[in-house]
Amino acid sequence: AALLTTLAKLLFHHANAENETPAEIMRAVDRDFRSILGARSFMTAMCVALDVESGAGSIVGAGHPPLLVARHTGQTESIASSSPPLGLVAASSFSETGVQLGGGDLFLLYTDGLYGAGEANERRLAPAEVAKQLLDAPGDAQSLLHDLLREPIASPVAPVPPDDIAALAVRRLNGKN
Repeated sequence: AALLTTLAKLLFHHANAENETPAEIMRAVDRDFRSILGARSFMTAMCVALDVESGAGSIVGAGHPPLLVARHTGQTESIASSSPPLGLVAASSFSETGVQLGGGDLFLLYTDGLYGAGEANERRLAPAEVAKQLLDAPGDAQSLLHDLLREPIASPVAPVPPDDIAALAVRRLNGKN
C-alpha cells in the first residue's frame, strides 16, 4: 500500500506539472498508472482545482467517495465520482463537475476509512453522518477535521478491518479560502 501511495503521489505531481485541468491530470495519471502496473492494480482518486479568489472549482472523481459540500445556508451537496477507479479501465473518460464556494461554504475530501472501521467493535461515521457533521461544524476546517477524526461512533454491525483514514477540509471565509 505504501508503494502504491508513493507512486500515486509522484504520478499526480508529474501530471499536475504538465497539465492544466483536473480532467487532463486524471487522464495522464490513469495512462501512466496503467503503463506501469497494467491491469494488476487500481486506485480511487479525486482531483480538485479551486480558484481561491473567486471560489470557482472543478472536480473529477475516479471511483472515490463523493466530495461533500456544506453550504453556509445549511444545505449539503455530494459530488460523486463520474469515472471508474484509475487503472481499472483502458482509456477512461474524465468529465469535470463545477462547484462554486461562497463565503462560509466548506468542502470535504476523505477516504473510505473515515466511515470504515474504528477500534475493535466501533465503526466510524457513515457518509450521511459525515454530511451532518459538516453542517454542524462551526469555525475553521481544522476544527472540523479534529471533530471528525476524534471519536468513532459505535455501531451494531460487525467490525470492519482497519483502513486508512485521510481527510482534507477547505472552508471559504468571507469570500476567501
